[in-house]
Amino acid sequence: MITQKLNSRGFTIIEVIVALVIVGVTITMFVRLLGNSAMLRGKINNYDERLEIAVTKAEQSFLGLIEAGFDLDNNKNIIKGKIEGRDINWRIEDESVDGFSGFDRDVYFYTVSVDGVEISSVGLR
Repeated sequence: MITQKLNSRGFTIIEVIVALVIVGVTITMFVRLLGNSAMLRGKINNYDERLEIAVTKAEQSFLGLIEAGFDLDNNKNIIKGKIEGRDINWRIEDESVDGFSGFDRDVYFYTVSVDGVEISSVGLR
């Protein structure tokens, strides 16, 4: 007849397997979380770069440092360009409103677009 000890020490093989499965699932979730975090950080850095270019182009347009070509179809000044060394396209649309009451200067609206990032503003000339 086989007798069992009542106070056996250690874990059974089932308990060890369950513990390893829990640890494996936890590690897998953690690694995926880190991967998603790195991907999101890359997208944010990409957006920040494009936003910085959009702000720079808006300032250059406001200061008159960029010459505009005129689009007769839309009655807008449109300037397009590409950042050298990078695959980043930018576009500025400048629309003037003549005879704004009470001002000697014209009011203009411009929109700067850099690959999905847009900045709009109003100025006086």
